[in-house]
Amino acid sequence: MQVITIVQTKGGSGKTTTAMLLASAALDAGRRITLIDGDVNAQLGRWRDSFELAAWDSVKKPGWPEALSILSPPETVEGLLTLLEEEEARGVDLVVIDTRPGTHTDTEDFCLISDMVLIPARPVFAEWEMTHRAVLWMDDLRASIAEDERFPAVRVLVMDAGPKIIDAATREGGLSLLPKRDQDVLMEILRLDHLDVIVPHSKILEQMGFHGPLGPAAAANARAPGGRLIADAINRQLEVARLILAGVDEVVLD
Repeated sequence: MQVITIVQTKGGSGKTTTAMLLASAALDAGRRITLIDGDVNAQLGRWRDSFELAAWDSVKKPGWPEALSILSPPETVEGLLTLLEEEEARGVDLVVIDTRPGTHTDTEDFCLISDMVLIPARPVFAEWEMTHRAVLWMDDLRASIAEDERFPAVRVLVMDAGPKIIDAATREGGLSLLPKRDQDVLMEILRLDHLDVIVPHSKILEQMGFHGPLGPAAAANARAPGGRLIADAINRQLEVARLILAGVDEVVLD
């Protein structure tokens, strides 16, 4: 069973969206997933409620997947370890932990029991400092434990990127289209250990509380009259989610 913890030092960075994307990709791959919502705003914990309350009008809404559970974290490390043992025993393949923003000791506890720590990073100058701070925090946490103790892999995930950012990262000469300070930020992020995928800005991702897990949402819209365009848009984001999960698997299973 893989355990992934998602951290950032500031809210609004894409932590919860990352957890939802990982859950969507894992469901699509036939895995059983548990999400643990350790964030104070409980957006992840309300995902199922938001989905079930959403009015889908002419589209027949699918049921919530039985293979996806959302839990609150236990109050102690011992309780968390017991919970993970219980989840593994009932066949869960992937646990994703969403954490509250900031450098908190409970978040460090989550990290230390994980196989990977993901740091979502928006590639803009205004938010570079918080990403840099999160990376340094993980470096300090690594230095605080004995050299022979297990420490999770740490990877940055570029989130909410506009077309110019994607061009700059993927096309020859694209970097020159960015303002100088955004060029610098993107280059700094890409120098860090990162997953080889960029999550584009998307209305679909902003509305995941409405859509629920992406695979069932795409299938339901594809069956509805006039739903092909929205189904295609959801499937494009599901493909991004698959790439994220593949990147996680490549690192964790290496």
